[in-house]
Amino acid sequence: MMKVVACGIVSLLIGALEIAAPAAVSAVATPAFAAIPSNRPETVSEIGYRAEIRRTSYGVPHILAADVGSVSFGQGWAYAEDRLCDLADQVVKVRGERSRWLGRGPGDRYLSSDIAYRTLGLTDRAGQELPKLSAGARAMLAGYAAGYNRYLRTVGPAAVRGWCAGAQWIGPISPVDLLAYQQDLALVSSGRALLPAIAVAQPPGAGGAKDVHVPPDVVANAARRLVAAKGATAGVGSNGWAIGDERSASGRGALLANPHFPWQGELRLWESQLTVPGVLDVYGAGVGGLPGIQIGFNERVAWTHTVAPGARYTFAELKLAPGDPTSYRVGDRVLRMRAKTVSVPVREPDGGTVVLTRTMWSGAHGPIVDLSSLDPAYGWRTTSAVEYRDANAGNVRQLDFWLAVAKSSSVAEVAALNAKYGTAWLNTVAADRAGATWYGDAASTPDLSPAATAAWLASPIGLLDGSDPGQDWLIEPGAAAPGLLPASRWPRLTRRDYVFNANNSPWIANPRQPIEGFPAQLGEERAALPARARFNAMLLADPGPHRRFGLGDLVSAVLSNETLSSRLLLGPVRDLCREHAGSAGDGWRDVVKACAVLDGWDGRFSVHSRGSVLWRETMAGVLAAYPDALVAPGPLLSSAFDPRDPVHTPGGPKPDPKVLGQALDKARRTLEAAGFPLDVALGAVQHSEKRGRDFPVPGAPDTLGALDVAEYTAEPGTTTEPVVPPGAGGGLTKAGYPVNTGTSMLLAVQFTGRGPVAKGLLTFSESSDPASPHFADQQALFARGAVRDCLFAEPAILADPNLRTAVVSGA
Repeated sequence: MMKVVACGIVSLLIGALEIAAPAAVSAVATPAFAAIPSNRPETVSEIGYRAEIRRTSYGVPHILAADVGSVSFGQGWAYAEDRLCDLADQVVKVRGERSRWLGRGPGDRYLSSDIAYRTLGLTDRAGQELPKLSAGARAMLAGYAAGYNRYLRTVGPAAVRGWCAGAQWIGPISPVDLLAYQQDLALVSSGRALLPAIAVAQPPGAGGAKDVHVPPDVVANAARRLVAAKGATAGVGSNGWAIGDERSASGRGALLANPHFPWQGELRLWESQLTVPGVLDVYGAGVGGLPGIQIGFNERVAWTHTVAPGARYTFAELKLAPGDPTSYRVGDRVLRMRAKTVSVPVREPDGGTVVLTRTMWSGAHGPIVDLSSLDPAYGWRTTSAVEYRDANAGNVRQLDFWLAVAKSSSVAEVAALNAKYGTAWLNTVAADRAGATWYGDAASTPDLSPAATAAWLASPIGLLDGSDPGQDWLIEPGAAAPGLLPASRWPRLTRRDYVFNANNSPWIANPRQPIEGFPAQLGEERAALPARARFNAMLLADPGPHRRFGLGDLVSAVLSNETLSSRLLLGPVRDLCREHAGSAGDGWRDVVKACAVLDGWDGRFSVHSRGSVLWRETMAGVLAAYPDALVAPGPLLSSAFDPRDPVHTPGGPKPDPKVLGQALDKARRTLEAAGFPLDVALGAVQHSEKRGRDFPVPGAPDTLGALDVAEYTAEPGTTTEPVVPPGAGGGLTKAGYPVNTGTSMLLAVQFTGRGPVAKGLLTFSESSDPASPHFADQQALFARGAVRDCLFAEPAILADPNLRTAVVSGA
């Protein structure tokens, strides 16, 4: 059952803001603020930055300042206190300087990364675009960088704690670095996967190709994860619900945000509140290095994002001019590729440095890539080359987007801001205090003609004909940038009951009103929902007799740890056990004890549940042989999908006795071989490791239809942080199930007559400093199925018994 700790009511902020004396002041603190006038401009004060950082229970920083630049200064400082290593590492990456400090890396990993980032030129482009940003965005970037740098100067690089302690590459950052990194984050669902393919691309016969030794399978595997589904989600996902007044217990809007991001590396989320009286008051979480709040709420509106499964890029086959591998035809014209010389300093094993210089090539729309390891036809040959074009190339709109959303007062405003700025690769789900909800897929998506769409669909990698001008991206009014789908063609839906997304196609944001007629590159229509998305839809459509959701219901939807597989199939499998256990053939002879375990299982993946490990291994055996068994008729479900009822079909749970008997027997043998009893508690097997300490983790794999996802990835982003544990796989071993990705945050918000009330959890905790009391405190909560209050209003913040305050300042 869900538990709540530190129970308290979040009050409405009224009247002028007065700051009480700090409970504790750091060594660098200055006297606390007096009351701060409202309506301050979003610019940096001439006397410098000044912010008050109030940390409440679990280390959550509530940052108060007189202007947006200063509140960002405080955010940059507080983030550096908690997670400096993550951002420092990423700045070195986007500068293309990893091999300067770390050498070529295994399989030339760092060298190829540096070549690709210097080819993309994110830092150069950031320098050009920075002056064009709004005053608010520039103030945020400048303040955040200054706060980060002021903290670093205060403690000194040698005293930085965390996984990068002692690293030579720790150093100050600039607003240009942050804007370059914002562009890099825009490429998470696209260009990041193609960095090796960019780095190895050279014209036929070019000698420079021998300077970089990236194993072909590294290039292929990175690209394959992206192109296999034409818009894969790069290993991240989310559940997002917006509840309207017709279904909310308060009669006002409510929101559930449940992102599934890695627990290691640069994509782990970080929680904070930013307050500029009269200008900004927003609570939530986001990725380090992005000033502001990306998922959260203010006094009037709450929003979350989920990764949109559509395409953020295209490839184009360039047909080369005879005898010239760097010229290509477009219609009746012959165009020259653009050459760019990149020079990368590389640390040698003896500590010296050499500079590797290469010429890299781009077409009119993007870099040339070498995908010959996927198929020789996709390499750079004498007759053709493949150009890569990214819908988020040069996307610097996101800071202004989230700053504007943080100030919004209704879902109508959120919808308008999505139309103005778009998102990089995200759906948006929002609810407001008036009880309206909104869903929209505003992710950057190529605008293709019907002919180009047909070519994209027909190609295994989404390859267009670069010689045909008719397959170029279209330019239409209303797009956030030239070549992108305009807002008029986005899937979007406003309702008073609910909308949701769980990384599924836009077709179903509410089964009562399917969205149809959107471009094919955004997803399928009238197709069965993936297991997790379907279970989201089922919980929303069949909520029980009360038919309204309160905060506890939103939290329990995730932390009750039921799955679609157990909801649909546990009863029928028990029936099979009663009929077949102990009988000869089809694996049933030796599963009497296993059946007894399932008979006593509660059907949940909580840490104390006994039977969940056996169920997971049984379902894994079925899904290994029948990958669509939970989304199509087969050995588990008997009736077909009906687009008129996407929530309850395919249905007819009817497990095949032969398939289930063999899978259950294999699961039994797997547990015994790993040394675990058949009724082992999930928490004794499934765990996350932090600095030598294991924490039990609830949840289940996405494939089982779990809202609370718990999985392992060997590549949590592009970090150089050591992956823990190295070499772990997805199956059960004597080490159990290591977890380092899945439910990363849970935020439930309900609007009331007294303001927003919120409960939350950052599953892997706020700090990466092993000496911090907030290094693992929320992981212990997560293991217990507990959440905490998200303190938003000033009285609640000041009443927190663990409040610690410091005022920080700098130029």
